[in-house]
Amino acid sequence: MTAVADSRLLLTLEFPPNLGAKVKIRDLFEKELRGRLLAPSIVLTEFIEHAGAKIGEEAAKTRIKLLKDMGLQIVALDEKCAMTAGSLLLSKRNTPVADTLIASLVKNGLADYVITDDTHFEALGIKTKWI
Repeated sequence: MTAVADSRLLLTLEFPPNLGAKVKIRDLFEKELRGRLLAPSIVLTEFIEHAGAKIGEEAAKTRIKLLKDMGLQIVALDEKCAMTAGSLLLSKRNTPVADTLIASLVKNGLADYVITDDTHFEALGIKTKWI
């Protein structure tokens, strides 16, 4: 099965709240890599924004390169994803644009679920998985 990484996955992987979460999130990440783990380009934007504020922009970009070297596949968002995300925004007006773009990969059949604990995805009818 193919999964989509939400920004929360990458940020929790980089900045786990405690040792228990660190082990669980690392195990989940590695398990999902053995399948197929996608990261839409908007996730990179959010990661650099949040992680870059803590560790610096270059360090955040280096971390993305390491994740790609481990097998994380980056997906450029295309017209079909943008159109699907727009439709999702019409149906759920208070959903962040980034979440609808991430969800569009599942809605368009490119993935089966999103790895996140963000409730916006469930409100969009997207299957999620978390630690």
